[in-house]
Amino acid sequence: MPILMSRDNPDGHKLEDLLVTVGQELSAKTSRLAGDRCPTAKFIVCNNQRIVDLLNMAVSIQRETLDELKKVGPDQGPRGTPRVGPYSNPTAYEASKVTR
Repeated sequence: MPILMSRDNPDGHKLEDLLVTVGQELSAKTSRLAGDRCPTAKFIVCNNQRIVDLLNMAVSIQRETLDELKKVGPDQGPRGTPRVGPYSNPTAYEASKVTR
């Protein structure tokens, strides 16, 4: 079952929102282990923090992608005309490059 918003799943979730939510949930889950000093708990806390850091990096990368897409044109949503790809309007993109 698709999770991400797309032309085929217009009611799905935005990637950047999901990444933030998963990171927040994992941080909250990890905080419950904070007082446990056993080696396994320490290992899990360390690994979970690494995962949260990677999720934050993925959010940053996705925001860079969104910034690049904004240069092409406004977001018309999953039901609108794509800014890039086979269903996009490359002529409009090329014209926008000339007028910048």
